[in-house]
Amino acid sequence: MNGIKTMWIAVAAVAAVALLIVGYAWGASRSSNASILSLGGGSYATGYAAGIADAKKKLKESGIVPSSPEQVTTLSGTVKSVDADRFVIKANPVSMNPLDAQGPTDRTIVVGSQTKITIRVAMTPEELNAAMKAFQANINSKKLAIPPAPFTEKTASISDIKIGMVVTVTAADNIKDAATINATAVSFDAVAKEGFAQTGIPATGAPVLPPPVPQNK
Repeated sequence: MNGIKTMWIAVAAVAAVALLIVGYAWGASRSSNASILSLGGGSYATGYAAGIADAKKKLKESGIVPSSPEQVTTLSGTVKSVDADRFVIKANPVSMNPLDAQGPTDRTIVVGSQTKITIRVAMTPEELNAAMKAFQANINSKKLAIPPAPFTEKTASISDIKIGMVVTVTAADNIKDAATINATAVSFDAVAKEGFAQTGIPATGAPVLPPPVPQNK
């Protein structure tokens, strides 16, 4: 999944650069002579702005990247600082379109008494093996079966949130452009001393393969 997302971002970036060049050239063409370029008068600025707007429109119409969401209630980011009732994250982009406004980079997450904070703790190999056996048994008996997640969720508190962690924040309102967010839920992975999340995801958010599950013979 992350590989596909990375591919989309790379393709979108290349397309955006190409379209920006077109937009820049089109904007420059709106200026009639060098004196207007140097002295202003509004013609160049207006033409350039129109070119950028046209580039954004063409990128959206191309279908290369998904349309920017109008409503955002969940985002993720890396924790920069933590206080008693709030923490600051460096937010990940809310849109895969590089020409879209992404909102504030630094966002303050306010945690209240009603905020649900959960930590994902990786199952031990024995726990995961047992869960897989139960899953297989349900399949064999033709029952509705959902593959088990390799972790369990436990209740946590803001004191469990550490600088460098990657967290996911959920709110009731549209937080696309919000600098301060009143969180209804916060979730994150348990991080081992080496800086790797116990669910098999490094603190940087890049995926790695989980350890193999021992098979009983």
